[in-house]
Amino acid sequence: MMFGTVFRWWLVVFWPLALGAAAPVLAGEAQVTLSVDCGQVKHLMRGGIGASWHAIETPIPVVDGRSHGGSGWGGYPPARDGRAWRQIYRHADWLGLDFCRVELEQRIYEPERGQFTWNSPEMRILYRILDWCEHRRADVFLQQMWGNVDWNAWPEFRGDAIKRVHSGPCSMEDFAGGLAALVEHLVRDRHYTCIRWLCINNEPGSDWSWWQRPPHQPMPLRDGLAAVRQALDRKGISVPLSGPDWTDLPEFKAQEIDFDPFIGAYDLHSYFARFDWQAGNGYPLAAAESRLAAWAKWAHDRDKPLFLSELGSMVFGWNGAHPGPATFEAAVKDAELVVRGMNLGVDGFNRWSFINRGDLDGHWEMIQTWDAAKQKLLKDFTPKPNAYFVYGLMSRLTAKHSAVLACERAGGQVDGTNRVFAAALRSPKGALTWLIVNDAPQAWAARLVITNSHPQALYQYRVTSAQRDQPGLQIDPLCRLDMPKPGQSFSDTLPPMSLTIYSTFKLAHGRRGIISDAAGQRTHQ
Repeated sequence: MMFGTVFRWWLVVFWPLALGAAAPVLAGEAQVTLSVDCGQVKHLMRGGIGASWHAIETPIPVVDGRSHGGSGWGGYPPARDGRAWRQIYRHADWLGLDFCRVELEQRIYEPERGQFTWNSPEMRILYRILDWCEHRRADVFLQQMWGNVDWNAWPEFRGDAIKRVHSGPCSMEDFAGGLAALVEHLVRDRHYTCIRWLCINNEPGSDWSWWQRPPHQPMPLRDGLAAVRQALDRKGISVPLSGPDWTDLPEFKAQEIDFDPFIGAYDLHSYFARFDWQAGNGYPLAAAESRLAAWAKWAHDRDKPLFLSELGSMVFGWNGAHPGPATFEAAVKDAELVVRGMNLGVDGFNRWSFINRGDLDGHWEMIQTWDAAKQKLLKDFTPKPNAYFVYGLMSRLTAKHSAVLACERAGGQVDGTNRVFAAALRSPKGALTWLIVNDAPQAWAARLVITNSHPQALYQYRVTSAQRDQPGLQIDPLCRLDMPKPGQSFSDTLPPMSLTIYSTFKLAHGRRGIISDAAGQRTHQ
């Protein structure tokens, strides 16, 4: 096995599905009926499913339990540690991360005005990340999180490590020139073709965020986008900008969009969505659907993609070393957000985050690299339970730039609230992946129908609440399902609180996940 020296393997408890040609079931026997029409494409995604990587290692102040850099720093090994990076690469390979938000700050490449440090330790970490993305053909959403440089902070903020990191640029021209120089270095000097999008600042628009002017007011984003677009155009660099990078999934208001001419993509963050049946703070996923639908229509009407460039769950608790973001319920909620977002036309999803210390803003990491008790890197990097095997199973079995197919559902309700959600993707080379989330506390007898499809074999993959908190699952295809006749149905049982995937991709646990649907990836056998 690819990770045999890293993991302890535990056998997964699986629910049965008939092997070989499935026997049809009568409609009356099913509690929920799901269908996918392979002949009807709803949307072509311009991104994929991935996670955030950052190249920021110098500590940012943590005061009274609050990290002023969020959890966007720390937890990575130095670039020279080949053994550690081989582990990281193996995990990224398994997860099939194909839409990666790669994060940095201006300090790591331009600590003083006009003085570029292309060989700094953190820049070498950035190259490590981009090397993997380039080699694996993953799309990169390059993100400058903040400046964190005294020389271009507002005068009132200089000399203060907290105010400096929250400061927007005092000189927009210098800010834009430095960022354009970085992009030129990456795409021309180092020949990275994987950089597809550029975002100039993380979560602007609030008095707590990282685009402020004195005393603590949010700066207009339009000025920064316009300046960076002009600086890139002067260099003949066509990498499109993305914005506004707002959180937390705000309602769409056209009057607030004054920057459309300067961007080629829209992106937002979502953290406080909760299950529709769940009480408490945040907003139900139905409200998230409504907001995403409005943003997607606006973006697509302008032939621009919409990305959820950060997603995760705070409604189960967060901050410090709180485990909330890494609970099984959070993982299922994140999966449901992705599935429902696909059907609304969201083009790409980026989970916060691939590597994270886990002791700054909560347990966000997908792999564990940091020993919080000893405040140092671990020797062996292992999966973070739940996130790795739920969100990771979706990223593993889907290819970037896939088509979203029409799906329908009947049944699967508790007290009038839908509890079963499905989305289906067709990869650029024609592979089918059908993702189904059941967020109910009960199992459902399901009838599943595929229409307008060529004869094919499907393989079933599944993670259920029976596997919660287990760090060493081995997820192989459970069985093969032959579908020789178009429109033939099959039956299955959808376990409570579970993710089920049927795919023509056959991936033994030791194989790499799907990224670009490249030659050599067998879609069936």
